[in-house]
Amino acid sequence: MKLSAGKINVAALEQGAWVGDIPNMGELRLKVRGTSNADWRELERKLINALPREKKIRGLVDAKEQDTIVAECLFQAGLQDWDGFEDDEGKPIPYSKELAREICFNPEYMRYRDAIAWACNVVAEEKKSDQDDIVKN
Repeated sequence: MKLSAGKINVAALEQGAWVGDIPNMGELRLKVRGTSNADWRELERKLINALPREKKIRGLVDAKEQDTIVAECLFQAGLQDWDGFEDDEGKPIPYSKELAREICFNPEYMRYRDAIAWACNVVAEEKKSDQDDIVKN
């Protein structure tokens, strides 16, 4: 395996990129930063360290707290914008921080939160060569 084949797109990881073709999400596109971007790692570390000792089990965070931490990271360090959300009349819903928070934290929107997480993972794993191919075309 060539070493260069494993290079990731650090600019997209840190600054964000648009992701479409999200499984089972129709025409929805999300602008997200990759999981493990610098802000994500710092926020995750702070949130875990802030937990009371009894919330941690042998150094692992319990499932409920982990869900909250992931939601906070998706909201603060992942999701940046969207295109394709509509209201019940079919009118586009513009990105807003308030609605983004609701989508990331409300269990009723779990499928959208999962889509955001999926998109963040795509950006985190995007290879530099993939981006070079897009730019060439």
